[in-house]
Amino acid sequence: MTVEHGAGAALLAVRCDALAGPAGDAPAADRLADVLAVFDPDLVTVVRDGVDVRTVSRLRRTFDGPVLDPGGSASVRSETVGGVTVGFASRLAALSDAAPGAGTEAGTGVLTDADYVVCDGLETRADEVAMEAALEGRDAIARYQARSTTETTFLTGSLPANYEHVWTATADGRDVRLPVRGLGPIRRSGAPELARLTCTAGGSVSVTSVPADRFGLQAVDGVGPTTARRLREAGYDSRAAVADASPDELRSVRGVGDATARTMRASARALAEGRVVRRTSEPVPPADREPLFLDVETDGLSPTVIPLLGVYDPERDAYVDFVDTDPSREDPGTATRAFLEWLAAEYDRPALVTWNGYEFDYEHLDRFVTRYAPAFAEYWQEDVVKYDCYDWAVRQDHAHLPGRTNRLEDVAGAIGCEREGPAGTIDGATFARRLRRSIESPEPIEIDWEAARRYCEADVRELAAVYDAVAAAEPASDEQAGDRSTGAAEDDESTQAALGDF
Repeated sequence: MTVEHGAGAALLAVRCDALAGPAGDAPAADRLADVLAVFDPDLVTVVRDGVDVRTVSRLRRTFDGPVLDPGGSASVRSETVGGVTVGFASRLAALSDAAPGAGTEAGTGVLTDADYVVCDGLETRADEVAMEAALEGRDAIARYQARSTTETTFLTGSLPANYEHVWTATADGRDVRLPVRGLGPIRRSGAPELARLTCTAGGSVSVTSVPADRFGLQAVDGVGPTTARRLREAGYDSRAAVADASPDELRSVRGVGDATARTMRASARALAEGRVVRRTSEPVPPADREPLFLDVETDGLSPTVIPLLGVYDPERDAYVDFVDTDPSREDPGTATRAFLEWLAAEYDRPALVTWNGYEFDYEHLDRFVTRYAPAFAEYWQEDVVKYDCYDWAVRQDHAHLPGRTNRLEDVAGAIGCEREGPAGTIDGATFARRLRRSIESPEPIEIDWEAARRYCEADVRELAAVYDAVAAAEPASDEQAGDRSTGAAEDDESTQAALGDF
């Protein structure tokens, strides 16, 4: 994954205990190097909770850039990257007492009117009297914001990176807005996910996350901590070494059977070489016509509105989208109707391709067509053919993909598709949360629709590139032999299809 650094600052948050080994050991330098290579950050901040001086020391020796450490000597410092100033306060009192522009310790920089301020002292707590959440540290950041000439976004490792809320307060006679974003690991099924936030000067933030157990040898499907240790003991100390081994050699490792050996080798090849590794020679559908690539943006995993649909036609090299910039629950189908009117006018029997569409896009479009565009229901059900590239590659086990997760942006990044410009300033989950709040809140909430449209366009163009990579991949003869199941070793859980989030 590569960030266009001129577009903002890429900030990686590391929680030491999330990366620790089974016995609480600090991660080795090569594993930390893998974390840094995957996230490609400009700055690294170490989350206060679970801090380990061994990990921090190894990070400093491994990363050629600023490491913001809550246990460091400076109470206040700042760094400017890509036109974005990120301040850091080791404690709330230091932030509250240091007026913007005030000097700090020699050599640690100056905390100016920062675009972002990191302070892990910010955390939410339940107010049992008021029966609502409260923000610990709100008064301190409000005093800072009241003195600032720019609206600062406050970042905290005490909250997960998918947390986003705008608090309000009064300080020094001023009413101030306090945007707060989390930095800490995102809790999903399986391992917690480390997060990189790409922060722009305008306050837009996009989040990229990867499970903490998908680095080093454990990035290989079928390899958990015990098998990783056994592989290293057998001399396979890198993904490239696993990729170069034969299935017979891998089966000599205790706990690795035939199916697991083939899964490990194919996955290691995909990761080490940044390419799709086919398991079968079956043609990628649709085989009889050129596909149209479709992406749908909604207000959540159980959507109440579909305000944006994007379609890319590679045969025409044309992208078109359908957007409702004023969506409401009274008429949530405006964009869906516009999409269907265009589709029916342009294509008699189109073949649509999505990423995880069987579990999301098509499921919800079926519902929206029935309710809000019934005139197109027969055309949608009888004439529009629907395919899911993710389902074919992963669930049906036809291919191993080179991403650390099977999320589209991860796979596309692994094959060289770099997301740049406005498309890199937003992510789908952040857009969905903001859209949901804009619909539910009596106060207007600004949504950058141009960035959302560019994000949707990037999704469908990346989907087309991944589809082409899957279709072009040649299966090795030894990948087609034997059982194609992803049988995992005795202590491991394959993550090939366990993404948790799209």
